[in-house]
Amino acid sequence: MERSALKIALDNIVLGNKFTKAANEFKERVPGKSALVLGGTGEVGREVIKHLMASDAFDKVTVFTRRPIEYTGAHSEKLVQKPVDFQNTEQLERDFAGHSHAFCCLGTTRAKSGADGFYKVDHDYVVNSAKACKTANVEHYSICSSAGADKNSMFLYTKTKGQAEDEIRSMGFPRVSIFRPAMLMCDRDESRLLEKVATYPIKFLNKLIPGMLAIPTSTVAWTMVSNAFAAPAKTPLTEAFGNTDMHTIFVEAQKNKTLV
Repeated sequence: MERSALKIALDNIVLGNKFTKAANEFKERVPGKSALVLGGTGEVGREVIKHLMASDAFDKVTVFTRRPIEYTGAHSEKLVQKPVDFQNTEQLERDFAGHSHAFCCLGTTRAKSGADGFYKVDHDYVVNSAKACKTANVEHYSICSSAGADKNSMFLYTKTKGQAEDEIRSMGFPRVSIFRPAMLMCDRDESRLLEKVATYPIKFLNKLIPGMLAIPTSTVAWTMVSNAFAAPAKTPLTEAFGNTDMHTIFVEAQKNKTLV
């Protein structure tokens, strides 16, 4: 059964003057760059697409997805969609060639896919695609992981995330950026009962202690994309941003915000 297209509109995205300035400087400093997005139909992935397109910093943005996307917004001519098979590494290498930046937002849940299905997506697909990116000479690999990621964790979720992180770190990319959000705040297409129940007290506590327990998917995407614009002081570089880090960076940059 063919899945309906995911509609992505470029509405009310909070960029900020710092984001726009960094995007413009990036485009002038290193023109001709291109980005690829994995997991672009997920909650964080679709926000990454929005921010990449709004920034106009890349000559091309390729979304590798099994579900078609209907994008309405600026610079639509730069958006390319390609089908993907994460088990066909050779095809991934060919398709990823020519891209300078990768944004990996792949992920599922144990409740949705079962333990084996979860590991297949959050470890195997993530690691396979990272290996293909390395072979294709991607310069900067950014991944949305999870708070608490630890390869030695006793919990499947955080252990799997930690294992994937550890393997990506060892691949030898010039630059790796890892983003570890806590609970993601968004209006999901699919209902997750436990998250829905937990949302109410967490929203209250998050107001008391901002950035500690939860974070909007748009803030994660903003941080991932804006971080790509920065010129690293040295390479190779591996950096990690926790929930509080992302919240603080975003808030500080929004003192003079710009709506698109």
